Amino acid sequence: MKNILVAIDFINNEELLVDTAFQLAEKFDSKIWLTHITAPDPDFVSYEVGPQYIREFRAIELRKEHKLLQEYTNVLKKKGVKCGSNYCWTSGT
Repeated sequence: MKNILVAIDFINNEELLVDTAFQLAEKFDSKIWLTHITAPDPDFVSYEVGPQYIREFRAIELRKEHKLLQEYTNVLKKKGVKCGSNYCWTSGT
C-alpha cells in the first residue's frame, strides 16, 4: 500500500481518521493524502449574491477548515510520515 487517502469532513471524527491512517502508514511505509472537499452553504450557492455577512461567515469557516487540514498534515510530517493535503471547493451544483 503506497498511498492512503483520508477524506475529512470536519464533523469531529477527523482525529480518529488521521490516527488510523498514521498507524497504517507506519506499518506499510505509505504516504498519507488528507483531502477535504467542501461546498458553500446550501442557502448560499454563489459568492456573487447574498448578504455580505453570509459570505464573510462562510469564508471564515473555510479558512478554519483549511488551517486544520494543514495542521494535521504538519503533525503527521513531524511524526515522520510522508503526507500531503488537498483542499477543494466545489460550486455546490
